[in-house]
Amino acid sequence: MIQRIQSLYLLIGAIIQALFATGTYFTYQKNGENFILSGYGTFGPNDIDAGGDMKSLILGLGIAALAIVTIFLFKNRKQQMKLSRFAGLVTFAEIIFIVVSYFNVKEISEGDVDLGYCVFIVPISTIAFFLASKSVKKDDDLIKSVDRIR
Repeated sequence: MIQRIQSLYLLIGAIIQALFATGTYFTYQKNGENFILSGYGTFGPNDIDAGGDMKSLILGLGIAALAIVTIFLFKNRKQQMKLSRFAGLVTFAEIIFIVVSYFNVKEISEGDVDLGYCVFIVPISTIAFFLASKSVKKDDDLIKSVDRIR
């Protein structure tokens, strides 16, 4: 059923991933100019594209779409468990990407690196996906125990 708690966890994870994909990760200074690193790439002063790619945008929106699809797989609990675990692992990989990006930006910046809100919300989506997987497992165990009684 769609009204289970894991659906809420998956929806929270999808919303956070969409915010992550479209948000700002870091702002830093280089050669006296402010640069912004976001899901769309790196932008310099006056929003001029300074390089970068859209891998994290595509990845974040892909995970959000995967979470929405996973919500509607409520009849296939094993598949739902696998997909929610997969989404959790990929968001964990996003956290590693953020850490690596932070150290790369730290090397080229001349001053402090200001963190965007996206850096702080991605771990919440990772936890939400793993909680969804745990809730699906709990439902599966409950149904198996009821089947044994019959």
